[in-house]
Amino acid sequence: MSDGVSPGLLLEVRAQMEEAAWAMDVTLRQGASSAAIARHGASAAGYYGPTGSLILGGREGHPLLLEIASEALSCLVRQQAAAGRSFEPKALYWTNDARCGAAGIEELILAVPVIRDGQAICFVAVTATHPALGRGTLAPAESLRQEGLVLPWTRVGDSGRIQGEFLNLLAANAEEPAGLLEDIQTQVHSLRMGEAIVQRLVDTQGPADLAQVWDALGAGCRRGLRGILGKLEGGPVEGRISPFTVEIRTEEDRAVVAVGTEAGASERQLTPALARAAVRLAFREVLAAEVRATSVLGGWADAVRVELPWDRMPVNLPVGVARYVGAQALADAVLAAFAERVPHLAHAPDTGPVLVDLRGERADGSRYRMRLELGGGSGASVYGDGMTHTAPAVHPLCLRSVESVERAAPVRVLRWQMRPDSAGPGQYRGGLGAAMELELLEGRAEVDILLPGRPPGLRGGMRATGARLVLLTREEGLQEWAGPGRVTRRLRPGHRLTLESPGGGGWALPFQRSIMRVEEDLRRGLITRDHSRSRYGVVLKPGGQEGDLEKDDHLTYRVRHYLLSTLAAEDIIAGEALLD
Repeated sequence: MSDGVSPGLLLEVRAQMEEAAWAMDVTLRQGASSAAIARHGASAAGYYGPTGSLILGGREGHPLLLEIASEALSCLVRQQAAAGRSFEPKALYWTNDARCGAAGIEELILAVPVIRDGQAICFVAVTATHPALGRGTLAPAESLRQEGLVLPWTRVGDSGRIQGEFLNLLAANAEEPAGLLEDIQTQVHSLRMGEAIVQRLVDTQGPADLAQVWDALGAGCRRGLRGILGKLEGGPVEGRISPFTVEIRTEEDRAVVAVGTEAGASERQLTPALARAAVRLAFREVLAAEVRATSVLGGWADAVRVELPWDRMPVNLPVGVARYVGAQALADAVLAAFAERVPHLAHAPDTGPVLVDLRGERADGSRYRMRLELGGGSGASVYGDGMTHTAPAVHPLCLRSVESVERAAPVRVLRWQMRPDSAGPGQYRGGLGAAMELELLEGRAEVDILLPGRPPGLRGGMRATGARLVLLTREEGLQEWAGPGRVTRRLRPGHRLTLESPGGGGWALPFQRSIMRVEEDLRRGLITRDHSRSRYGVVLKPGGQEGDLEKDDHLTYRVRHYLLSTLAAEDIIAGEALLD
């Protein structure tokens, strides 16, 4: 703790700021009409230092968007300094420009500085996803251009009001201007709430004391990180999740993360700002596993230095969900690096969701558009199996109910269930993916589907089953696609789509999994007899009645004993292609 900061003051200021950040998040999500904010939780509110580094964020905020706002604010501070301009009290700024550190066109960052004696004490920022700004697509192609308004850092009003001409500009380019303007006004209102709290703190505690408190909060985070880095004995650690590689080493009291790309892979999947944010997100997750309170604290900008092989912006920025897919892969690579030395702080990679963009026309001529996310499984860890049918921390989404799907579009949900055998095998298996079957009832439609890749396992665990799309039509019969990839198809009434999401990666050798756990998975229908035999070495007696799951004790013992005594983890991983 910094000298001169009393524990009482530290706790009081932190409690007020944490509660205010939480209130900003909740206010925005309850007041927004956009599903991206209200249902998917694609927003983040937080307090940032005079250089743009994160001080503290809301516990309901999206962690990646919290770090992205820090990158964008640092860019704003540099721009103002380069132009010789100082910040003015209550000035309201916005951006969604990736060249200014933002995540993309759809993510709008609103920020206001808190000024005393002509100096910026801190910033209050609220980030939210507005799909109307970008006419977003699911396409991951880096060369695809995206329609929308690019808003560089601009002063657009004061903390309580955006100037009318800027709002008119947004409304003129939106399909539903009323809803977009409502959501932006709600975002401004949320920002004003957070600003009022910190203004009151500055008045009562004074800028000098608050600066010491914020330094103490960051120091606590860095102290926890040093404790983890001290466990990385024996030199740097490396992690590899396609297409990224990372090497983590220590320099004095901070971590240095060198990011690379595999041979032949494009290095332009992420902007530099988003790559740095993804690395800090992974470190936050690792540290929060030991020190829960650090999940909302900043201090990472000083504690973690990220070295990138690219420092220029790509000519064509990745659009749609491409930035989240790349950010998740990079964060998983950081976790994989920690898995070897400190396995209790890491987990196997989660899968990305299957993303569906369905748009069309009903029989009465009315148009509709529905975005659907089919969650997959999360990665297993040393603590147990992964969660089933969920979403990773990087992807801001919320899983729909059957009723909401059928209300949003003229489709019938014929089947929605867990997908057997989809989890990555391991001593602790990954979570299961899901399967959903849809039938178009009327009109015509076009569907865009993004299929994620297969998440790998860690420490001898195996990859999960990959994503799959099946289209059944009277004209062309059965068509099938496997992930990763993007598929676009036109639909007519009676056409059926089957979507299958991957499971999560497995942890440790599958043949070390408890036989009781394998039998329980068999009884629950989570794995099949073939999967039990080929992946886990648990052999069932043949010729039994339907549902008879009696184990062949002799064969099971021989198979598992042989495999456990002769095969190393590398052998299991190398032989995975044969097991597939």
